[in-house]
Amino acid sequence: METGVYPVSYFDSLRPQWDSLNQQTQCQAILDADFISCLIKHFFRGDEQLLVVYQASQLRFIGFFQRTAFGCWQTVMPSQAPVGLWLARAHSIDEALLKAIAQVLPGPVLQLDLLQADSRNLTVAPAIYQQFYIETGNRPVPAHYDDFAKTIGKNLRQNCNKAYNRAERDNDSLSAEVVCSPAQVTAGVIHYGEIESASWKAQEGTAISPDNQQGQFYQQMMTELAQRQAACVWYFKVSGKVAAVDLCVSKNGSLIILKTTFDEQYARYSPALLLKLEMLKYYAGNPQLGINNIEFYGKAMDWHKRLNSELRPIVHLSWQRTRLLQWLVRQLKQYRKRNSATQAQAEPQA
Repeated sequence: METGVYPVSYFDSLRPQWDSLNQQTQCQAILDADFISCLIKHFFRGDEQLLVVYQASQLRFIGFFQRTAFGCWQTVMPSQAPVGLWLARAHSIDEALLKAIAQVLPGPVLQLDLLQADSRNLTVAPAIYQQFYIETGNRPVPAHYDDFAKTIGKNLRQNCNKAYNRAERDNDSLSAEVVCSPAQVTAGVIHYGEIESASWKAQEGTAISPDNQQGQFYQQMMTELAQRQAACVWYFKVSGKVAAVDLCVSKNGSLIILKTTFDEQYARYSPALLLKLEMLKYYAGNPQLGINNIEFYGKAMDWHKRLNSELRPIVHLSWQRTRLLQWLVRQLKQYRKRNSATQAQAEPQA
């Protein structure tokens, strides 16, 4: 294997190779070079390392690493990235690959962590430890929406009917709308930020606002992807007023819902949930648009399951240089897991 370490600025010259490997493996908009470049601009610190591995003259691996402690490195993981910022041919990780990476990173390398790996089609060698992170899900677009609607739970159907009945009693109209032009998408991100800035997230300091770092990232990223028809904004409206907003990106038939927010004054209508159903109905009725799957990528919630979503784990991968160190790390992780479970059982139930 031929391995190289480069400053982050070198990524611009490798964009075509990055996109090619993404197309061959995970094929997701959240791993397109445009998305990665925006993350670099807004959230990288500057001390990250870009690792590139070639095997038989073909790109085998490419990803961003940062040092976390003496001898310990992990892939870069901004909170705005749904999955780890690395790509491997055939979505396969083995010990020889990680040893090659460890040999070229600065200083002694005792441990490598590849964070938030999508387990779908992932192949991992036995010597590499897999740690469960979250369960996520996706909902294939049904061929016939009416048939799908009959399969969802009775409680969900009743809750949806109650929302529409309540709107009728209140003389409100409920509707959904999708916008895709760059100008509309930019305006949609700003509108999203305005709603979230007035929510409980603003009090915790996690809200997107039109002028904070997160808001600037989403505006730039969504606008750039919209310029090549790879981003859209979905609205759910109550009597013409925006009640919920979803920020979405797409690639090769897969639509990813990156962010969801709703105006709390319309909570009685469950607008965020009704919006998901309207999206499924829209894409089922317009197959020419080519969207056949909706990805959530966040932690699977109860409503994901009520939509009969397909669930799978997101995992962290961990490798240690020696078998002794590997054994010690695994023992420590198992101890922490048992300890966390014991503490959870000991906590008084509400």
